[in-house]
Amino acid sequence: MRRRPFAFALVAWTFFVWTTRIGNIWRDADLDTGEKVGRTGLALSFTLLAIGVVVALWRGSARARLVAVGALAAWSTGVWVVRDVSILAADHEVGFKVVHTVLAVVSIVLSALAWREARRVETSAAGDRAVDESYSRTA
Repeated sequence: MRRRPFAFALVAWTFFVWTTRIGNIWRDADLDTGEKVGRTGLALSFTLLAIGVVVALWRGSARARLVAVGALAAWSTGVWVVRDVSILAADHEVGFKVVHTVLAVVSIVLSALAWREARRVETSAAGDRAVDESYSRTA
């Protein structure tokens, strides 16, 4: 398995932000059960996508890694854009807004870097396959 630092960083960050959120959700006495279930579902969606990236990095093809990293990166970016706009527009304390903006920025930057890294590796792997195919035709 080749080194893919940005993909691993995105996975680690995702586990840190979203998997740890599940405990916070269920300890929040201000949320009713429906709110807890909905928020847990969102956190689990990130956790499952991150697990998918780990599996693809460990056992998958370059294409599988591209799809898995792309799915996590796109979901992270989309959710954080919607979530942060909502947080910034709502009546929250400044500290809460700052913390969530930092979480969003780090998530989006890591997503972009992991996606770029995955595309570069996929493009390189596709080029290697093309060279191998042309070599086998001439040999």
